[in-house]
Amino acid sequence: MELKTLQKTGAYAIIIGAITFVVWTICWTFLLPREALTADFSLMVKDPDWIWINTIALPAMILTIFGFTAIYSRLYQTSGWLGLIGYIVITIAYIFQAAQLTWKIFLYPVIVAYEPAVPLLSENIMINHPLVTIFSIIFSASVLLGVLLFGIVLIRSKVFQKIGGILFLTGAILYAVGSMFTVYLGILGVLMFAAGCLILGINLMKPEL
Repeated sequence: MELKTLQKTGAYAIIIGAITFVVWTICWTFLLPREALTADFSLMVKDPDWIWINTIALPAMILTIFGFTAIYSRLYQTSGWLGLIGYIVITIAYIFQAAQLTWKIFLYPVIVAYEPAVPLLSENIMINHPLVTIFSIIFSASVLLGVLLFGIVLIRSKVFQKIGGILFLTGAILYAVGSMFTVYLGILGVLMFAAGCLILGINLMKPEL
């Protein structure tokens, strides 16, 4: 298979992945009992919509990782070490996020179904465990660094439209930071991120000059 065919496939992947991520974010925000996040997380996992909503996000992560790879295949000759490091770190971040989703889909429902194990989630025993804390720190750092580096490379690139990189970077940061204040800022961030991915995907479909 030729590189241009893989790039076009990756373009579709990042567009579909970004749109799916928007759907997941909206469903997570409005269909799940979000107040349980701080009160009793096990109640959120017990919600009948929990599994299918989180299942939506898993293919979104996988498609987006493939999309990042396709984008980097168009950038690697001009992006230097910054591009390489940014691509590696953001890919690791999304792999970690996909790993978290497998917990939510396959592990958490098993825990809440076994009554003696429910305190692991209801009393945050699992979340506050040192190993999980270490994982969360590494994950958060990789997301921050990967999005920042990859976003900068996209903005500086002459291969992709600058607005795509700006929306990609700004949307990701707004989603991460804005969600701490209001869900609507988080949703706005996701929409901006998805718009950036859409622009990047469209650029990727065009023949390389």
